[in-house]
Amino acid sequence: MALAALTATSVGVVAACGGERERPAARQPGEPGARPAAPAQLRAAPRPERGLVLVRRRDGLPASWIRRLRRTEAVDALAEGSRTQWLLRRSTTASGRVVDAPPTGYAIALDTYVVDPRAYARVTGLAAFRRLRSGRVLLSSSSARLRGLRRGGRLTLAGGRTVVVAGIVPDLATRDAEVVAAAADVPRSARRQTAVTVATRDPAAVAAAVPEDRLTRVAVLDPTAASGPALVIRPVELKRRFGEFAVRLPLGQDWIGIDPAWLRRHVVTRTVPILGAVTCHRALIAPLRRALGSLRRRGLARLVDPGDYAGCYAPRRIPASGSLSLHAWGLAVDVNASRNPQGSEPRQDPRVVRAFERAGFTWGGRWPTAPDGMHFELHGDRPR
Repeated sequence: MALAALTATSVGVVAACGGERERPAARQPGEPGARPAAPAQLRAAPRPERGLVLVRRRDGLPASWIRRLRRTEAVDALAEGSRTQWLLRRSTTASGRVVDAPPTGYAIALDTYVVDPRAYARVTGLAAFRRLRSGRVLLSSSSARLRGLRRGGRLTLAGGRTVVVAGIVPDLATRDAEVVAAAADVPRSARRQTAVTVATRDPAAVAAAVPEDRLTRVAVLDPTAASGPALVIRPVELKRRFGEFAVRLPLGQDWIGIDPAWLRRHVVTRTVPILGAVTCHRALIAPLRRALGSLRRRGLARLVDPGDYAGCYAPRRIPASGSLSLHAWGLAVDVNASRNPQGSEPRQDPRVVRAFERAGFTWGGRWPTAPDGMHFELHGDRPR
């Protein structure tokens, strides 16, 4: 099934500020540790004539696994894809009109997907990828709408290099990144989270070709998958809903600087129940008050320890992907942090999870490969 047929369709895998996560199997809020059993699910799923399967692993797929997949008889075609962050200093339309012009010393971070154009064209069946080469890029449809750019537009990157927009492709084809670049334009040392997209008639055989562990996910890119609130929000959606900011150059490996004008408009310090004063994106204050106020009214304030609150606004990058954390937007809070370290089995009380989710938050404890039990983030979806 070509990706061209999946435009504007919900799928079972969604992109994150730090990568993609699958939608979880149905379970009671607060249940820790539920994990999708990919191979069993794939065996139970109807086999398409020719479908697409994404194979990924936390921190990237080992090269030996990729070689094994290439040798698998069920694999008709395979393309590697990685992520990186490009820094945009200026963008113009094909006619030369300036669209983006961050302040001097700043740039806009672009979530960028890196592929071998020929291999990815064979897997997806999209001819647009054949136009991708050094000096040319593709934009996702959502990114093109956000930027107001079309084919022929130009992106000038930090360092002075300019690339030309060669086309617009469906979001699914970019794994929900904003920009697709040719591998020739991105040094291997700058690429992170390598995964593979496989064209196959037998998803179960693809799943059987890689070891099964809690860090690995094999997911059919299914256009009929039920839609619902995403576990992780796409960077382009964050920008559309909450405002795009520029970052100070040079970009730090961990902590970053953010355009002060954006901070003045969007980040505020307010008082909320239980925690007291917090510094967050102004859009997060009301949902946070709803969640914590609900716990206090029900006599459950003891379930959130004010002394174990680990913050909200924190301008940082995600170590695994290099993408900007939702804390950089001030759109996430970490509560009961010492009892819920990232990567460990979540220990949040289910009543805390329910209160936050009903107020519109997504819980990091549901992330399948890297659970983050302290973490609640706001996507701007309607409250549950």
